[in-house]
Amino acid sequence: MSRYYFHITNGHPFDDPAGEELQDEQAAWQQALLTVRDIESNLGLDASNRWSLVVKREDIPVFQIEVTAKRLGSS
Repeated sequence: MSRYYFHITNGHPFDDPAGEELQDEQAAWQQALLTVRDIESNLGLDASNRWSLVVKREDIPVFQIEVTAKRLGSS
């Protein structure tokens, strides 16, 4: 098992200091997807509409997921 860290930013970084012991990269990917679902449920069309999640194993980047929301046109 390895320790994976889930670092999130939306203009304000949140570094994961503790990380999580997971079986492998597939388990880390599944956890990253759950985290992105949480991010998506909090998206708004304000100044914080761009999110990034970087997953690291120890100090090695493994995955990066970018989420962006923006209004197109006028309503």
